[in-house]
Amino acid sequence: MDIEVTVQFILDQQAQMAERLNKLEQTILELGQMMLRVADAQQHASEILNTLAERQVTTEEVLQRLAERQVTTEEALHRLAERQGTTEETLNVLLLTVERHISHH
Repeated sequence: MDIEVTVQFILDQQAQMAERLNKLEQTILELGQMMLRVADAQQHASEILNTLAERQVTTEEVLQRLAERQVTTEEALHRLAERQGTTEETLNVLLLTVERHISHH
């Protein structure tokens, strides 16, 4: 009898162990699938970051060109302001001349 009980105990233990191993195998498979999804998500995030980095470089280039053009615009406005001053002076001289001419006649 003791042998039969011992054999049955061993068989029960083996069955429990087989069930635990089966559950572990399932868990490992699920973890593997999750890892694949994580790797895919990481790859997608990496691609997005690369795209953002490229666009950042483009944005910096555009801003640099805008800054250069702003300097050119400011220089042109400065020259225009100087010419405006010269034009006003010339116009004032012309007006004085015309007024003198009119007042003498």
